[in-house]
Amino acid sequence: MRQRANSPAVASSEADVATPCSAWHAMAPDWELIGDLQGGTRAMRAAGERWLPREPRESLEAYRIRLSRTVLFNGFGRAVQTLSGKPFAKPASLGDGADPRIRALCRDLDLGGRDLTTFARDVLRAALTDGVTHLLVDYPEARDGVETLHDERRRGARPYCVHVPARDLIGWRAGDGGTLERLRIRETVVERDGAWGERVVPQVRVLEPGRWTVWRKPDSSEDAPWRQVAGGETSLDRIPFVSIYAGRTGFLTARPPLMDLAWLNLAHWQSSSDQRHILHVARVPILFARNLKVGEDGVEIGPNRLILGDGDAADLRYVEHSGAAIAAGRQDLVDLEDRMAVMGLDLLVGRTGGATATERAIDAARADSALAGLVREVEEGLTRALGLAAK
Repeated sequence: MRQRANSPAVASSEADVATPCSAWHAMAPDWELIGDLQGGTRAMRAAGERWLPREPRESLEAYRIRLSRTVLFNGFGRAVQTLSGKPFAKPASLGDGADPRIRALCRDLDLGGRDLTTFARDVLRAALTDGVTHLLVDYPEARDGVETLHDERRRGARPYCVHVPARDLIGWRAGDGGTLERLRIRETVVERDGAWGERVVPQVRVLEPGRWTVWRKPDSSEDAPWRQVAGGETSLDRIPFVSIYAGRTGFLTARPPLMDLAWLNLAHWQSSSDQRHILHVARVPILFARNLKVGEDGVEIGPNRLILGDGDAADLRYVEHSGAAIAAGRQDLVDLEDRMAVMGLDLLVGRTGGATATERAIDAARADSALAGLVREVEEGLTRALGLAAK
């Protein structure tokens, strides 16, 4: 978008430009679990009691030890990786009649080094995880004021695509016919701080047909008002924004298509924690003693030691776990992994039985057609974005 700077302004106290809309809040809980699963074991441990409840009367120290032993079997992440990579066994390409300028643009579609294939794969992955994802077509030029997203990698004045994840689109307004009247996009910009340091600055970009503004807080205080620090006009009479859906529920809203798999992965995380804990308990037997003769120095346990009892009822032995609960816990984990394999299109783990070859073929065909439909959505979305870039 061709942009000309305008004068700054101060946000009204009645409205916070960074406050997400109600539709965003409705989708956010699903993204929270999915984001932590994508972050792996480290993110799930950092989430603590949000995804791994603390048992009644379990001490904080005991809980932290149990949490530190729990390791994520990331069936969700593996499914996303496999599904998003499967359609790109061959590189994405443009049609024979594509304009040479568009071909040149597709060699570095986002001014960050991603070509058409890499960019499309990342967009597909985001649609799989979030249910919807977005593309913004921008056109940076040298100007005063703050830099836009990716301006630090700007290579001259030409259009480029910005991938906007669903969780960063925090607000929107639509007019008659579904025409976008305003968008609010949450961004972070890394700036230099002194000779060697850097700082991350949050900001909100507001887009309207024919104009744009950028808002920041003057300092890090939560009570500080958001201020407009840059703004200007664009050369288009519409917002150059494209949405790609994988599980549409409404205008700019969606449900992640792999949400059920995410819940199963959470159940596996919790069951795995129980299994790790019971294995630890079973591996540490309890020494039981009855009617022993205890001297002033107590009882010394070890080889070449003689321990005396007092009467016929004297006893000294280890009490060990029977192992029944361990086997039940292991079977629960196996069952969960098998169910995740079904939801992940039998591409996560090998199934040892329980389904015929015909059933697996039917499941795979359904999955392939759903994946093929999403790939077509990505293809059409990128085609619309390239059309906006041409304008």
